Amino acid sequence: MYKIYTIKKGDTLTSLAKEFNTTVDNLMNINSYEPVEPLIENDKIIVPNNSRELFEVYKIKPGDTMYSIAKMTNSNIDDLLNLNGLKEGEYIYPNEEILIPSKGTKFLITKDGDTVSSVVDELGTNELQLRLQNDAIYLRPEQLLVYKKEEM
Repeated sequence: MYKIYTIKKGDTLTSLAKEFNTTVDNLMNINSYEPVEPLIENDKIIVPNNSRELFEVYKIKPGDTMYSIAKMTNSNIDDLLNLNGLKEGEYIYPNEEILIPSKGTKFLITKDGDTVSSVVDELGTNELQLRLQNDAIYLRPEQLLVYKKEEM
């Protein structure tokens, strides 16, 4: 779930990453920025929406692989790669930061052929909860859908 943010005077990728609980790399990836591009006041940028509750920043440790991180977080490897703007086989390095689902959060990135029923089954929820926790469900390829299990 993302939203459009209007850049204010003094905003930097670092300040926005902190504000929206994401990483500079993630902001650069989802907005196709190059590292040297400055932010321009009143320009629009895509930022995570509600990421504080749904995702957390994970610092890569020596020996980590995206596969081991996907297994540790009970995530689909392809979805985890897409969430972080990575390609299969791309190297990750110690101290690099990525987004992972927070405890109790399941997510998927839609693909052709997905239905509400298949998404509900994969996330282990029901249609009502899926609709309540996602602003809109388009089922177009590459839509991020989330489900956070309510804690008792």
